[in-house]
Amino acid sequence: MKFHLAISAAFAAGAYAADVGKHWKIGWIDNVNPDGKFPRRAIGINGKFPHDPVSINSNDFLHINVSNAFGDGRPTTLHAHGLYYQNVNYFDGAANVAQCPIPDGQSFNYEILNSPRAGKTESQWGTYWLHGHYKGQYTDGLRTPFIIHNANGEVYDYDDDYTVALTDWYHEEHGYLKHHKFLKPDPIYPTPKEGLMYFAHTKANQTAKNLPGYNENATLPFEPGKTYRLRLINMSAASRFDFWIEGHDMDIIEADGTDVKRFATDVVQVGIGQRYSVLVKARNSAENDWRIHADMEKDMYGGGFKHQDGDHLRLNLTSKVSYGKKNAKLGKGRKTISTFKLFDDLLLEPVHKESAETKPDMAVTLMVGMNSTEDGIPIGTFNGTQFKAPLTPPILTMKTENDTAIMDPKIYGPNSNAVVAPYNSTVELKLVSAGGAHPFHLHGTKFQLVERMKNTSLPCTKQCSRENPLRRDTVILPAGGSVTMRFRADNPGAWMMHCHMDWHLAAGLAMMVIQAPREAKKMLDVPSYFPQQCRMQGLPVHGNAGGVRGSTTDFGRLN
Repeated sequence: MKFHLAISAAFAAGAYAADVGKHWKIGWIDNVNPDGKFPRRAIGINGKFPHDPVSINSNDFLHINVSNAFGDGRPTTLHAHGLYYQNVNYFDGAANVAQCPIPDGQSFNYEILNSPRAGKTESQWGTYWLHGHYKGQYTDGLRTPFIIHNANGEVYDYDDDYTVALTDWYHEEHGYLKHHKFLKPDPIYPTPKEGLMYFAHTKANQTAKNLPGYNENATLPFEPGKTYRLRLINMSAASRFDFWIEGHDMDIIEADGTDVKRFATDVVQVGIGQRYSVLVKARNSAENDWRIHADMEKDMYGGGFKHQDGDHLRLNLTSKVSYGKKNAKLGKGRKTISTFKLFDDLLLEPVHKESAETKPDMAVTLMVGMNSTEDGIPIGTFNGTQFKAPLTPPILTMKTENDTAIMDPKIYGPNSNAVVAPYNSTVELKLVSAGGAHPFHLHGTKFQLVERMKNTSLPCTKQCSRENPLRRDTVILPAGGSVTMRFRADNPGAWMMHCHMDWHLAAGLAMMVIQAPREAKKMLDVPSYFPQQCRMQGLPVHGNAGGVRGSTTDFGRLN
């Protein structure tokens, strides 16, 4: 009752423009066939796949009550990719890190934006996505775009707003591929059967809806002379895309929710989990239609693995821009991607400047590896350690152990790869890859992108001393190279960082950043249903990562 009164009081005071509440039943849908090649069951929301995007304003209060309707005993969670969750870490949705997963038949109320529990209104807008964060469920379909419009007005003017969803598709379920092909001796890397591109209309203050069709059967409607914002979201399990439009110029204006100064480009490379917005000026003539391209990068599939199953994969997806003329022919005299130069996101400059964090209080180097056990089973590692999730969610460890213990990384588990940062300290993380490329996502934080080197033996010069570095939440670590990020530890809680290639995450390529645990202990007001759902699954709600009190060496069942 007190909670509902708090919400009512907040709205009475005019703190929020709208109370946007949704109820999502998550479960299986039969005969899903987006590529027209193979019907299979997939995960839907309220009986629908794909689900329409969520589109709100930055001063709205968004909460989604998620009901687990699988009916087969499997848990689930929901994560809003790129959201801060300031002071409400337990709504982040990372299974076994931010919460215990939702048991079958139970519900969890996610307060995603401007939660009254946070005690503040977030200053967050831009392009995001919602997806499952339990055992590859987004690979099976639990994913949809999430758009936050700036209630105070956008930085750039445009006439209309569309989202371009880029994803990949498998004919077998994630669990089958994981256990019967990938995480086994002599593994086969699971390459998708198809790439998918589809569109949604996401203009502010209008109901967001998907447009019909995928790939060649999808059309983006333009009118001559108008300016369009296209929001590109890569919601894939394993694919990176190069996006471009024949006969049209593009200016990047946003990266991962950060408004940036206009940056002209021919093609946008979108890593898994990344988002970009581009402004596109329509042509003055309606005579022709023009092809839209989303090219999947082949080097993302199975690098370093002996066996792959991707010979079938069509790498070049196409749709079209249509100006509405019946039987219009495709425009001619178009460029080819071989003539394009890929842009470097280090060159993007935020509109709203934040001074560069130049003197980190702590600097951590993490060697990223995809290795294998003695039996040949793939494992992902940071500094040689494969991530294994704690039994006790770290939030409950912080709440139940003493102030000294919760500053010790060991309490969060021998395989947590935990980095503990005191409140308001400046943290530098340097990721180094001895092998392939990886897209890394840090929950709950926008970091400053300080450096990315394709050759770690060379010094970084001009690009590493930018006064106004790009701030984002998902970054591509180049093959054989390094990337350096810095951020201030001002968001108390446990935040996962992981490779967003879902097969690498399944192999354990993950870690936790524990920000300000003493402050988290004081301020995080954990909802009562959180520990209740842990107990339903036999998971501990106190003590260290294994549920043992007062120890950094004995982890009970976790051992």
